[in-house]
Amino acid sequence: MRILHMADWHLGRIFYARHLTEDQAYVIEHQLYPLVKEAKLDAIVLAGDVFDRAVPPVEAVELWDALITKLTLDFKIPFLVIGGNHDSAERLEVGRDLWSQSGLHVWGRLERSWNPLYLEDQQGAVAFCPMPFAEPRTVLTHLLEQPAPVQQRDAWQELTVAYGPIYDAWATYLRSLVQPKVRTVAIAHAMVAGSETSESERPLVIGGSANVGVDVFTSFNYAALGHIHRPQRMGADHIRYSGSLLKYSFDEADHKKSFTIVDMDGKGQCALEQVPIEALHDVVNIKGYFNDILQDETLHKQHANDYVQVQLLDTAPVIDGMARLREVLPYAMSLELTGRMATEVTDVNTVAYKQLSERELFEQFAAAVREKPLSETEKSYMNKLWERLLKEAD
Repeated sequence: MRILHMADWHLGRIFYARHLTEDQAYVIEHQLYPLVKEAKLDAIVLAGDVFDRAVPPVEAVELWDALITKLTLDFKIPFLVIGGNHDSAERLEVGRDLWSQSGLHVWGRLERSWNPLYLEDQQGAVAFCPMPFAEPRTVLTHLLEQPAPVQQRDAWQELTVAYGPIYDAWATYLRSLVQPKVRTVAIAHAMVAGSETSESERPLVIGGSANVGVDVFTSFNYAALGHIHRPQRMGADHIRYSGSLLKYSFDEADHKKSFTIVDMDGKGQCALEQVPIEALHDVVNIKGYFNDILQDETLHKQHANDYVQVQLLDTAPVIDGMARLREVLPYAMSLELTGRMATEVTDVNTVAYKQLSERELFEQFAAAVREKPLSETEKSYMNKLWERLLKEAD
């Protein structure tokens, strides 16, 4: 069976006040559709975070509507989708029963997530086991409602209400419903312990209690994971995060975003292929001095179409920096005065500001902004001004 594994689209994402719907549509229309058309897929999996928030903007919903229509009605390929921590389970499932007749299968609410979905290929059946994101206590409540021996239910009652043990019980239950020789695919949106995270991911909880052990997924022939934005294997090639559709933070600048194609043979062995994603705008970090960056025409041409974060080494303030920067780098998004902040930290440790008078503090400030000290004439004028202010204060 040939499966396309994707996750973390975050349709409707806003990146430094810029809506990314156009960027997302570009990848979907110019790369995903041709890939689906040419790759001879048997199934497409999207492992959660379809949208960036529970109530997505209209443009994101329209893009999603066009996508599911294209995949199910035009390409006629089964499309399996689970909800992530950014999605609204109820909104995601709107029209679920109707769409399922066309091959779109969506699991948002837990009520519908307790039975595998079986798809057939020339080697037989493959059982897809959906595990949409949910809080551990909610999962346990629904797990206890499933038909199981009394001994098993008693063991569930004793479980610690945390992601690790609860998701382990959930995966084990789904796996137990599948006949031994049937191949299995887990579709889960979870934080697997040991994964490399990014700034753009929303923490499931504070601390490490959201971690799920990688051993939860070892018994499946393939685990299609979502939530972590960097594409990566988790302990084995058949347990994998596909990564996000685009780079959603500047610490993802070095990520190699890709679509993951899984070729599963009749015995359940998987061969993987990574198809690189080429975004409409890349995300890059630039570090240097402000004037050097403004004058570097080669740099301007190289990053004319990129979303840019600039980290300045300057220690003096930069006036109207972002506006001037966008004259040469139109998609500059962030300007950080890393050099000045480092200097200020050093100054705080070496200068006893509490021992300086208001006049002395002002003179230091003026010297830093102007990059030269006050002249004698300026000092004389400021002294008169300070005296007048002090009299008015009395």
